[in-house]
Amino acid sequence: MGVFKRSIGLALGGGGARGFAHIGVLKILEREKIPIEFIVGTSMGAIVGAVYAQLLDAKAVEEKFKSLLKNPSFKTTGLDASGKKRLSDNWLDHLARNIKESVAMNVAAYRRSVFGMERLSTTLEFLLEDGLLQETRIPFAAVASDLIDGDEVILNKGSILEAVTASAALPGYLPPVDTNGRLLIDGAATSPVPIRAVKKLVPKSKVLAVDVSKILPREPELDNIIDIVLQSYQITARHYHNELIKEADFLLQPSVGEFHWSQFDKLEWLIQEGEFAAENALAGIKKLVKGWF
Repeated sequence: MGVFKRSIGLALGGGGARGFAHIGVLKILEREKIPIEFIVGTSMGAIVGAVYAQLLDAKAVEEKFKSLLKNPSFKTTGLDASGKKRLSDNWLDHLARNIKESVAMNVAAYRRSVFGMERLSTTLEFLLEDGLLQETRIPFAAVASDLIDGDEVILNKGSILEAVTASAALPGYLPPVDTNGRLLIDGAATSPVPIRAVKKLVPKSKVLAVDVSKILPREPELDNIIDIVLQSYQITARHYHNELIKEADFLLQPSVGEFHWSQFDKLEWLIQEGEFAAENALAGIKKLVKGWF
């Protein structure tokens, strides 16, 4: 990635299906000719960012994802099945849930993930052209997390498919990715919004960050040990996230925080929320750009 004396870097955060809002933001930035000079993405932000970096056409990115969701191969991945509502509160459903969770715990003791990596690979091969990160039409990098030492890992050289796969390897659902001797998982573990990665790559840049993280539920399910542990983890992660986003020079937060990461069927709605957020913030974005250039 070349170093610019002055530049605007776009940091696209992780959030599963909520990351479709990134497409809406890109559509507005492109329409207004906002001079974004490089993109760094985490997880779904890496997927959307990589597709855009290859196509440099936000509408084409939108059509690419629409085609993916209509493709039978996506239906077989199982990645869109986790957003279904939890079972209702009668005793039979409680029994079914307990059996289901017991089975899941037994499986977890002997496997690294629920799904094999081919589930994600199939999706990424549909969306992306195979090639090198150095060959994209706009400089791009993906962020992953080192499962051993906990470091943020910035991937800006080598296979774009391998980098994006590592960045989106959701722990538990997908296995870690062994890359150059490092065991990598989803970038959101260390960098839910890759603001610091932008600064590391181009220290003099201004960061326009797009945050599509999930908000803490107002009435969380706290019926068992798993629920309580997961809620405590989310509280810790949220505190870190809140400190991190303060480091952006300009922050966009589309109103998508109540959507589950697997609600891919809400693509058009989520894209529109990204457009609304960017439209409403245009004056501030243009002020940032004008002041910097």
